[in-house]
Order: sequence, then structure tokens, then C-alpha cells
Amino acid sequence: MEQPTLTAGGVPLVMRADRFGLLRESSAATERGEFGIRLRDDGYVLLRDFLDVDAVLAARREILTKFAIVDEVDAIGHDVMEGIRSRHSVIGTVNLFALTESVRSGLAYEMVVEAPALIDFLKALLGGPIRPFDFRWPRLMRPGDYTGIHCDGPYITRGTRNVWSAWIPLGDVPMEEGALMVLEQSHRNEDLRSSYGSSDADRHKLGWLSDDPVDLQESLGGRWLSADFRAGDVLLFGPDLVHGSLDNNSPKGRCRLSSDTRYQLAADAVDERWNNGNANPHGGRPRVFLPGVASGSHNNRDFQDEWKDVDQRGRLLAPETSLGVPTAGVGSMGG
Repeated sequence: MEQPTLTAGGVPLVMRADRFGLLRESSAATERGEFGIRLRDDGYVLLRDFLDVDAVLAARREILTKFAIVDEVDAIGHDVMEGIRSRHSVIGTVNLFALTESVRSGLAYEMVVEAPALIDFLKALLGGPIRPFDFRWPRLMRPGDYTGIHCDGPYITRGTRNVWSAWIPLGDVPMEEGALMVLEQSHRNEDLRSSYGSSDADRHKLGWLSDDPVDLQESLGGRWLSADFRAGDVLLFGPDLVHGSLDNNSPKGRCRLSSDTRYQLAADAVDERWNNGNANPHGGRPRVFLPGVASGSHNNRDFQDEWKDVDQRGRLLAPETSLGVPTAGVGSMGG
């Protein structure tokens, strides 16, 4: 059956077999020595049904309930686990320092991103005790949102380049609802690694690598690869793999919920932006991690697609975004 057309940043992908494909799957039954080979050859490992599904769904309920409290998720007309976008969000009127910290530090969420099975797997893969980054990136991707195309290297490798990202769907994520996509063999592109990949997102004021997945594909080659993800899956990849997400075009108005977490050898130096209690990793004015593509922007200028300006009480100051927050005065509401 022909694959329906998918979009990223509003741009339709070319769905021919030579331009789009499915991620190669691994499982817990895969021979241990194969994982290192697949990371080297493919730049990623997709572990199917790796995490305890009940634990993943508990984390999903924990996080969606917190977003339902501010009416980002509709828990009146739908089961909160459906993650249906609410039309009556009050997220712009609350203390986002407190909300986002609560989401990142929930016990059920921690039991997923620090699951012994995941830590033990990484310990065996990297050859030593593992340190997860202190900061975690849970993402509520609303209908119409997506994550721009980039490599992780410029954002997370001040300490070491031997750092690995785990993309974990917190619930089922079909491709049409904003699944992650990677550009095949992009981790082997030496020109990209020595330029964009070796930059520092803060020091060099980087935005997304591209806002056009088709144009970038024609430049770098390779197929875009994705999958219909299930609760329990984990996608591991290194700092040089080009990736982003498909648009969340959920016909049901469902928000995509996922997590990005990073792991490294405990003996290696850490990136100070994301460790040791750094409350404002990008520095400067107060901001919080609250993904949602800024209105009219697809370049993540000054990290605004993911980091929103707030006042000293944590109330949103950013211009109107896909969060549905008014342009003016949100941060001053309520005195």
C-alpha cells in the first residue's frame, strides 16, 4: 500500500522508495555485539518494545495530567491519556518555572528515563558507568507543531562528544502525529561534522540546520527514515545524526508526547549547560523549555521555537505562538 504523504515544517516529503523509508529495527533479542555495529553503520538503534509499557504509560498519565491542569490537554471531553489538545489553555497565566520543573522531575517519568534496563544497556554499549544529563526534555507537540532539522552535537557536546540521545515515545506515536525522522547516513558526512556539527549552538548563535527537508536531502543525500512508534520503544543515536520530526497532523487533534534524554560515561566531562543545577542553560533573560514552533518562524532563532521568554514570576512573555497565547501582556496578568 502506498505511503500517504507526510510533511515536515509544512513541506511535503518525497515518498518514493529512494527518498523515504522505515527505520531499521532492533530488539532485546538482537545479538549484543550487533548494537555497536548498527550505531556505527546506521547512526542509530531502534529498540522495539524495550521499556516496560506500564511504566511508560504511567509517565504519560503523570505528564498529561499536569498539562490538563492548565487546560493544554482536554480532560473534560476526553480521557486525559488521549492527549487531545484543549481549546481553552491557560498556560500563559501560570508559573512556568514551576510547571516545567514539575513535568521534568516527576517520579513516573524518572522511572522511564532512568530505567535500569536502559542504563544497563548503555553501560554495556559504552563500556562503563553511565551518567544521564540532569536536564530532561519532555515534549508536548501540539497539532501543527514539529521539531526542526538539526544535529545534537552543537547543543550537548561541550563536555564530550561521546554522548548519546534517547528519543522515547511516551505513548504510541504514528508518523502522521509527529514521529521522529532521521536522514540516512548523515552521521558519516564529514563536511557537515566539521562545520555545523562542530559548532556551539550558543556561542555561534545557531538555528535549525534547515527549514526545508527536501532541499537538505538533495544537498546531503540519503533517505528520510521514520516509523510508527509504540509505547516501550527507544531510539538511540549520536550527536552527528541529522534528525527532526514530522509535522503533527493528527486528525484527532492529539498532542504527541515524547522525551529526549542524554547519556554519557560518568567519567567524562559534562556539558555545564545541562548539568549541575543550571537553571537557565542558554543564559541571558529568564526562559523555560516549552516547545511550540513560534508563529511565522521555522529557524529556531535564539532558541525561540523551544525556549519561551518569561517574567520573573515565570509567566509567558513570548509573542503569539502555536501555544495559542495572546501577543501582549500575558506576563503581567494577575499583578
